[in-house]
Amino acid sequence: MKRFVLFIGLLLIGVSIFAQNNGRITGKIVDQETKEPVAQANVRILHQKDSLYLNGVASDQEGNFAISVPYGNYIIHVTYVGHHDLFRNVTISNTNRTANLGSVELGTDNILLDAAVVTAKAAEIVVRGDTVEYNADSYKVTESAILEDLLKKMPGIEIDSEGKITVNGREIKKIMVDGEEFFSTDPKVASKNLPAKMVEKLQVLDRRTDMAQMTGFDDGEEETIINLMVKPGMKEGLFGNAFVGYGTKDRYEGNAMVNYMKDKNQYTVLGGFNNTNNAGFSDLASSMFGSGGGGGRRMFFGGRSGITTSGNAGFNFSQQFTNKLKLGGNLRYGNTDNNTLSKTHTQNILSSGNTLEDENNSSNNYSQNVNMDLRLEWTPDTLTRIIFNPEGSVYNNRRTELSDFLTTTETLEDSINYGDSRYNSTGDGKNLSARLDVSRTLGKKGRILSVQLRGGMSDSENEGTNLSNTFYNGTKPDDLIDQRFVNTNDSKNWRGYVSYVEPLGNNNAIQFAYQYRQNISGSDKDTRVKDESGNYTVLDEQYSKRLENNFTNQEIEFNFQSVRQKYDYTIGFSVQPSSSQSKTFIGDNKISDFTRDVVNYAPMAQFNYRWTRQHNLRLRYFGNTDQPSVTQLSPVVDVSNPLNITYGNPDLNPSFEHRLNLRYQNFNPEKNRSMGFFGDIRYLTNDIVSSTMTDRETGRRETTYENVAGNWNANGRMMMNIPLKNIRFSVFSMSFASYNHANGFSNLEKNLSRRLNLGETLGLNYRSDLIDFGIRGNISYNKVKNSLEGQQDQEFLNYGGNANTTLYLPWDMSIESDINYSTNSGYSDGFTQDEWLWNASIQKQLFKQKNGTIRLKIYDILQQRSNISRSVTSNYIRDTTTNTLTTYFMVHFVYRFNIFKNGATREDMMPQHGPGPGRGFGRGHGG
Repeated sequence: MKRFVLFIGLLLIGVSIFAQNNGRITGKIVDQETKEPVAQANVRILHQKDSLYLNGVASDQEGNFAISVPYGNYIIHVTYVGHHDLFRNVTISNTNRTANLGSVELGTDNILLDAAVVTAKAAEIVVRGDTVEYNADSYKVTESAILEDLLKKMPGIEIDSEGKITVNGREIKKIMVDGEEFFSTDPKVASKNLPAKMVEKLQVLDRRTDMAQMTGFDDGEEETIINLMVKPGMKEGLFGNAFVGYGTKDRYEGNAMVNYMKDKNQYTVLGGFNNTNNAGFSDLASSMFGSGGGGGRRMFFGGRSGITTSGNAGFNFSQQFTNKLKLGGNLRYGNTDNNTLSKTHTQNILSSGNTLEDENNSSNNYSQNVNMDLRLEWTPDTLTRIIFNPEGSVYNNRRTELSDFLTTTETLEDSINYGDSRYNSTGDGKNLSARLDVSRTLGKKGRILSVQLRGGMSDSENEGTNLSNTFYNGTKPDDLIDQRFVNTNDSKNWRGYVSYVEPLGNNNAIQFAYQYRQNISGSDKDTRVKDESGNYTVLDEQYSKRLENNFTNQEIEFNFQSVRQKYDYTIGFSVQPSSSQSKTFIGDNKISDFTRDVVNYAPMAQFNYRWTRQHNLRLRYFGNTDQPSVTQLSPVVDVSNPLNITYGNPDLNPSFEHRLNLRYQNFNPEKNRSMGFFGDIRYLTNDIVSSTMTDRETGRRETTYENVAGNWNANGRMMMNIPLKNIRFSVFSMSFASYNHANGFSNLEKNLSRRLNLGETLGLNYRSDLIDFGIRGNISYNKVKNSLEGQQDQEFLNYGGNANTTLYLPWDMSIESDINYSTNSGYSDGFTQDEWLWNASIQKQLFKQKNGTIRLKIYDILQQRSNISRSVTSNYIRDTTTNTLTTYFMVHFVYRFNIFKNGATREDMMPQHGPGPGRGFGRGHGG
């Protein structure tokens, strides 16, 4: 801690030594036809390299604006409703500290609705280089809506039952606010806590790692993020919201958020509690201990399965001390208490005749999580950039689970085995890590030396009891287990990386890079059974083992990059020698000790073509080697689950994956149309797959691992959004196709599983001042073929629709209705779905400033909600249903408050875009 404080102090002292390396961008916005100033036009500063938002202001009453920015290359983006967007490229440097754009003329883009009223509709979706930008005002939500409610209305964005967000099939790993980190790598904190009304625009982009941004070369580790752009009038002051609700069946929820923004500084405090399955954070503890230890046939269900009570609190900040030094970070706490009832039906695919497994399970899972991270960015001069990022977390978990099961033959329905189990455990753990990135330009522009150091450690302990009884209807003795166990895991890792980039002229460059990393890990499973006195002191060698692993890896990398006006490309190759030493112990006896040395090769290529900023294509190829895990290599038999025995294969070879990505995006600004296509193809040589032997007499499975050639999969997704000639309507379509070609082994026989999935979602939206209406239909078709003798083709469908309506009434009242229909066919008996899920609410705004809302909401009016899922592999088909929330009523009170610059209200601070209700945006921003 003392070293960290000293480091921060040195950074702060260093800031005062150097001059301020920042400049200003100024200008005046005027109407192209009238030459009159345009007040409250939105001026945004974007980075040229990725269009990521940096800063923004609204023009004043005279149309003037001025923004301070660090040295760099930027895009000036000016927007105002009823006018064409305007873009200007600007460079701020030591020789050009001020860029005065002079009079910036905006051309009009009007649509005459009648002789007296002129309206214009902003584009719902815009493509800007690598960034897809959604206009939040195009998707109306109520005053009490959170960010998740807004995301669900946007084409191409999907949120599953666990709160995971995907955009065009890519998982969102992080949500940022005005380009700044917001609760680091937990997007659920933002999606389930931030108010939707604060968002002006929402950007989706593939963000390179900090090191890739420093070097200018893609390292293949980019992540898809969402960047929220806050409405300009809400960036200078304090605003927040709070709500509380209580309903039937003792359902309750409450949430509060306070946000303070000034210049580039942000401070957010939030917290909430509920028993409505709405945890506002990711539960690390449950994911760490979900599978527990000991024996039995436990299955873990998360997300909205079951009934969950949760609470959370957090603090996030971003402080810009100077244009050289910025510090941000967060501290967050969360707890969940989940009760789940589940029923599972599994069809095991065997050439000698399938077996069927049925299991009933009930569990309680309680966990607590505390997480923190800091991010320090320091630019001491125009040539140097430093990023320091420490992180830490502590967590604990308590779990109880009861289950019973039955296995039968599919044809004769004869019983093979049956039993029950009881499992209890408590666990805790911690993670600590830190990363330091340093980059320096060495004299010549583009000549860059970059260094990264990172390290981390983690440990966890889980202890408990396991009672399991498995009875066989044959000659095999029954398995009766009564154990106490202690499972511990610990690991330490570090990595050093250095990169040198040399410009070759004519916008060409080469990169040489080297890295060394080491991971030392261990796990100890200590299982005890009763002695003669009834105490758990006797080591059960069959269920106990200790693993130690020391893995080192080096990488030598060479890349070439060429940039042209319309296109750029990168090609590269790396060599990756590695060594892995693994030891296995039972008690003090070493039963396995092996070392594996391999050399991997990884080619890469990337090509980007830009017809315009709104029309682009990207192709990426990566080849990489994947080493088998210690578990997959270790020959030690794991009998923790008496019906599922596993052991590794020390003769496994590394697998090699060829991966090709395609992304095509096109936005037509004249017609406000957007279209995107995203494709992915993977081909694996020496793929590592499971090989399962099933004893049909006992139902017992033995699983090991084998290499297999010829596995591949492909998927494609196309999204289109088309406003109709009548600007109140828009149509969107999302089409999906995937094919999976997977080889596996069942009872030593190779089984080729071929799965085809076709899907379509089609929607229509209508928006006006009186009513918002949206309707969607979706269908997903699956066909599975297995090559094993005697297996029939499997076909199943999931389809349904959704209709949502908001009706705006006089007296500041509104009515919402959201109805979903879901059904399936081709599932196992007892797992078919045919449900109508209808939620509705009525709300009224209160008080003079309309900053209060009272709302009555009814969930699952028709009492038909269910929770059914299916998973398919080359070895089995599994259907699962779990309990979930059903019908209840709830009354909410929502209060919003704001204190902006000079005492203005939120309405005073909002840009006024046009002449009243005819402007095509509905009822404005609200109170």
